[in-house]
Amino acid sequence: MSNKKRWGIRAIASLLIFIITVIIAPVAFIGHWGHRTVVDSTQYLATVGPLVDDPAVQDAVSKVISDAVVKQVDTSSLVGGFLGGLIPDPAISSALTDPIAAGINNLVYELVHKFVASKEFAKIWYTTNEVAQASLMALLENRPNGPIKIEGDTLVLDISTMLDAVQASLVKNGFDLASKITIPSSDAQIVLAQSPAISQAQLVYQLSAPVLQWFPLFIAILFGLSIALARNRSRTVLAVGLALIACGAATRVLMNTAETLFVDQLAGTVFEDAAVAFWATFFNYLLSGLVAIVFLGILIAFGGWFAGVSRPATSMRTAVGRGLHSLGSGVPAGIRRSFRSYAPVLRWIIAIVMVLVLSLGAFMSMDRVIWLSLLTAGLLTLLEILIGPDRIDVAEEPAQLAGATN
Repeated sequence: MSNKKRWGIRAIASLLIFIITVIIAPVAFIGHWGHRTVVDSTQYLATVGPLVDDPAVQDAVSKVISDAVVKQVDTSSLVGGFLGGLIPDPAISSALTDPIAAGINNLVYELVHKFVASKEFAKIWYTTNEVAQASLMALLENRPNGPIKIEGDTLVLDISTMLDAVQASLVKNGFDLASKITIPSSDAQIVLAQSPAISQAQLVYQLSAPVLQWFPLFIAILFGLSIALARNRSRTVLAVGLALIACGAATRVLMNTAETLFVDQLAGTVFEDAAVAFWATFFNYLLSGLVAIVFLGILIAFGGWFAGVSRPATSMRTAVGRGLHSLGSGVPAGIRRSFRSYAPVLRWIIAIVMVLVLSLGAFMSMDRVIWLSLLTAGLLTLLEILIGPDRIDVAEEPAQLAGATN
C-alpha cells in the first residue's frame, strides 16, 4: 500500500512538473533569445548590422534623413524667391516653382541615398547601433544615457550623428546649403516603439535578467526531473518530445501574429516597406531556433517511442540491439561485464552532458541540434557495442582469462 502511494505521489509530481514546464517554455525561448540578442552587444551587432545593406531599410533611412533636411531648407520658398527675381511674370514663376523645388528635393534624396548605400555610412550604422545597444541596456538598468530615451509612452532613438554625417556628405557633393541647416532635436528622433508598457520594461528586465541566460538549462532540468519521477519513463520522454514540438510551433504562431501587428502598426509610414525586412533579420535567430526546437522534439519523441513497449518499437529495438551486440562479441568478457553493470548510469551521463552542451552557450540552432544528436547517437551506439551479447559463453571466458594470464 505504501509503495503504491509513493509511486502515486511521484507520478503526480512528474505530471505537475511537466505541465509547468510546458507553460513556461515559450516564455523561456523568447526570454533567452532576448538575452542573447539584445544584451550581448556582439550578437546584437551581428543581428542588426546586415540591415544596412537591405534596400528597403536603405530607402526608409534615406527618406527619413532627406525629409529632415528638406524640411529645413524649404526649397519651395527658395526657388520661388529666386525665380521672382528673374521672371517678372508671377504666374510663370509660380508655375515653375513646384517642379524645380521637387527636382531639388529629389536630388537631395538621391545624394542621401547614395551616401546611405556607401561603406562610409555602413561604419556609421554599426557605430550608431553599438552606442544604441549600450544606451538601451543603460535605460533598462534605470540609468538612462545615450541616444535611446523614453519620452512618456514612446521609445525614441536620436539620429543626430547620422544627420551630421549626411549633411557633411551633401556639402561634399556640392550642396553647400546643407552646411547652414540646423535640424531641431524633434526632427532628429525616430520612434522605435510606442506602448503604455514601455515604462514597465525596466522592472520586467531587472526581475528577469538574472535568469534569462539560464532558461534553456532550467527547462531541460525540469523536463529531466519529470522523466526521472515518472513511472513510465519512455512514455514521458515521448511526451516531452511532443511538448517541444507543440511549444516550438505555438511560439512560431505567436511570433507570426506579433509580426502582423508590428507591420500593421507601421503601415502608411516611411518604414512600411522596411518593417518586414527588419522583423525577419532581427528575429532570425529566434525563428531559426524554433525550427531547431521542433526538430529536437521530433528526435526526442522518436527516442521515447523507440524505448517504449509497443510491438513495432520492441521489434526494432530488438533487431538493432542484436546487430550492435553482435559487433561487440569480440570485446573481452571482463570489459563487456563492466560496461553492462554501469550501462544505466553511463546512459544518464551521456544524456546529461549532451543536454548541458545544448542548453548552454549559443542560442539553439539546427546545426547544433544535428551534430549533438549525431554525437549522442554515436556514443550510445558505442556503449551498446561494448556491452556485447547478453550471454557470455562459458567456454569463451576461460580462454580469455588464459590469454590475459599469458
